[in-house]
Amino acid sequence: MALIQRLVAETTPFDQQTRDDHRDVALAVAGDHEAFLRLYQRYITPVYRFLMARLQQHHDAEEVAALAFERAWQSLAQFKPNGPFVGWLFTIVRRCLVDFYRRGQRSRQQTQLSAELASQQASPELTMLELEQQRLLHQALAQLTPEQQELLQLRFFAQLPYATIAQILGKREAAVKMAAYRALEQLKRRLTDDQSI
Repeated sequence: MALIQRLVAETTPFDQQTRDDHRDVALAVAGDHEAFLRLYQRYITPVYRFLMARLQQHHDAEEVAALAFERAWQSLAQFKPNGPFVGWLFTIVRRCLVDFYRRGQRSRQQTQLSAELASQQASPELTMLELEQQRLLHQALAQLTPEQQELLQLRFFAQLPYATIAQILGKREAAVKMAAYRALEQLKRRLTDDQSI
């Protein structure tokens, strides 16, 4: 339960970046490579964290992220500012991920917590406790539907706001919030059931 609470507490919205995105997108569409580099630097970490949660391999996550940003650069002129840039970018990321699976390079694997959740400076006892919590959380996440897993990954690994997730998934924000609430409740129940055995 502590890991879920920590994931929820670490989630920070992208709202303040939206204004910078509009300016940088306009400059990048006009051919300004520096502006696109700023967009890349702003979003590479959430994209990478989301892909690591999905692919569980550093090399694969880097490959898909590189492909996604390359496609974003190539199709930037098609971006319509009727929603946040980050939502449009994550739509491309998800398509690249589907292409990656279709090419058969990786079989679809269940979600696994990122290694960065483990404490680097903790005592051996605390480290073992956190590893056990991660194992239990991994097992509980694996029991969720793929849609629930992706929703939680977008929210807690990529740290996207609900409005952006709704744009990416093509759903209403209220529906996304309710689905996330239900997925978290199901996850908590599964963790509670596992710990009572």
